[in-house]
Amino acid sequence: MKKHILTTTARLFAAFVSAQNVPTAEIQKEVDAHLQNLPFASFSIKVPSFGAKVYNIKDAGAVGDGVTVNTEAINGTIKKCSEAGGGTVVIPAGLWKTGPITMMSNVNLHLQAGAMVVFSADPKDNPIVEGKLAARINGENLKNIAITGQGIFNGNGSEFRPIKREKLTEKQWNKLKGGELSADGKVWYPVKGVAANEAKLKTLDTKTLTGAAAEPYRTGIKRPYLINIEKVQGMLVEGVTFMNSPHITNMLRNIDGLVMKDVKVLNEWWFQNADGLDISVCRNVLMYGCTVNTGDDGICMKSSKSSANGRQFGLENIVIKDCKVYHAHGGFVIGSNTDGGMNNILVQNCDFSWSDVGLRFKSGKGRGGRVQNIYCQDIFMKDIAESCIEFELTYEDKAVSGTAVDKNLSLAPDFAGLYFSNIYCDGAKSAISIGGTADLNVKNLEFKNMIISSNSGVDAFRSQNVTFDNVQINSLLKPVYKLNKAENITFKNIPSVPENGTFAKILNAETKNIVFQGGNVKAANVEILNGAETSQVKFK
Repeated sequence: MKKHILTTTARLFAAFVSAQNVPTAEIQKEVDAHLQNLPFASFSIKVPSFGAKVYNIKDAGAVGDGVTVNTEAINGTIKKCSEAGGGTVVIPAGLWKTGPITMMSNVNLHLQAGAMVVFSADPKDNPIVEGKLAARINGENLKNIAITGQGIFNGNGSEFRPIKREKLTEKQWNKLKGGELSADGKVWYPVKGVAANEAKLKTLDTKTLTGAAAEPYRTGIKRPYLINIEKVQGMLVEGVTFMNSPHITNMLRNIDGLVMKDVKVLNEWWFQNADGLDISVCRNVLMYGCTVNTGDDGICMKSSKSSANGRQFGLENIVIKDCKVYHAHGGFVIGSNTDGGMNNILVQNCDFSWSDVGLRFKSGKGRGGRVQNIYCQDIFMKDIAESCIEFELTYEDKAVSGTAVDKNLSLAPDFAGLYFSNIYCDGAKSAISIGGTADLNVKNLEFKNMIISSNSGVDAFRSQNVTFDNVQINSLLKPVYKLNKAENITFKNIPSVPENGTFAKILNAETKNIVFQGGNVKAANVEILNGAETSQVKFK
C-alpha cells in the first residue's frame, strides 16, 4: 500500500510539473513547420526549455486577495528560480497586486487559468529609477525566458493615462472622476499637477524628482510600458493576455529568437499610445495565433539605428501568421522609426477588422531607413476606416518633431521591394494610398490577385516601378486610379473596368511609362491631363 501511495504521489507530481511547463517539443514542431517555405532565406528558432523545478509564489508568502502587494514575493521567487538553475515560477488563480516584475534568465513565468496580475499605481510601489518608471514587466541581458499560461496581466493603465475628450462619448466623459482637465478642457489627466506644468515637466531633469514633485511625471508625462524586455537570447510568450496598458503594451527590443503564440492584447480603442505588439530591432521572430484590440498600432515593426548594434538590418527575419487585429491605428504596421533598416518580413493569413488602416507603412525624414523584402500574403479585411493599404513618407513623430534630424536625408524613408498578394477587403474609405515626397519615392511594389471594395480607389503619388496584376478595385468614386508624378506603372490582367466613369487618370507630365498589358483596359478608359504625354501611356 505504501509503495502504491508513493507511486501515485510521484505521478501526480509529474503531472503537476508537466501542467506548469510549456510543452516545448510540441511548440518546437509548430515553429519548425511555420518557418518552412518562406519567400526569403529560411531561418530557425530554438524554443526556450526549462528544468523540472516548479516554484509557487504562494510559498514565498504571496496572497492573491487584490489588496496585498506581492512585489517582493514574486520577484524573490523569480530570483530564487533563476539562481537555482531555472525552472517554472507559478502564479496560481487569484487576484495578485504587485509592483513591477523583473524577469531573469532560465525562468518561465507561468500564469495559471484564473490568475490576474494587477499592477499597482501607488507611488510607493513604483519608485522612479534613473529618471523613469520601470515597465510593469521588465528585464534586460537575459537568455532562455518565457511568459506563459492562461492568465491576465492588467496594467492598471487608467491610473496613468490621459484621455482625449474627442475619443469618448459625453456619458463616458462625465464619468471621469478626480484628476484635472487641460486648460482648453480637451484632455483629462488622472492626477493633478500635470496639465498646468506639462511643458515644464518635459524639460526637467527627471532623475532629480522626488516625492510630490515626481507624481505628475510618474502618471501624466512618462507612463510605463506594460512589458518591455530587451537584449535576450531565446524568448517565448504564449497564451497570456495583456490588457489596460498605461502606454505601449508590448515592447520587445533586441531579442534574437522570439516566439509569440496565442498572445492577446485587449485595450479600448481610445487608449492613448497603447500600441499592441511592438517588435523592435529583433531577429528571428515568429508570431502566430495572436489577437489584438487596442488604441494605437496593432502589430508594429520598429527599427532604430541607435539600437541595431551595427547590424545592416536592425529588424530581420520576421514571420507573422494567423493573427487577428480589431480596433487599431493599423492592423500590421511598419514604422515610424525605420532608420535601423528592415529585411525579410512575411505577414500571412491574417484578419483585420475595424482598424483605421489595414497594412500601414509610415516613416519620415530623420526616422527613415531601408525597408526591403516585405511580403503580405492572404490578408482578409473588413470595415477599414481609412486605407486598406497605405504608404506615408511624411509621417511626423512628435518625439522628434522640430529637431535638426527631421530634415536629415541621410535618415530618409526607403521603402523598396514590397510584395502584396491575395489581399481581400470588403469596405474601406480608400483602397491603396501611396505617398512619396518631393525628394523621395516609394519604389518596387507588386500588387497581385486582389479584390478591394472601397469608397475611393488608388492614389499613387511619387511612386516608381509599381505593378498591379489581376487587381480588382470596386470603387464607388471614379477614377479608380489616380497617377500623380508616378513612373513605370504596369497594369496586368485587370479583370474589369467601370461601365461609367474613368478607370485611370494621368494627372501630369511627370507621370511616365504607364503600361496596360492584357486585361480589359482600353485607351477610352484612360484620361490624360495637364500636359501628360500620350506617348507615355502604352497598351500591349
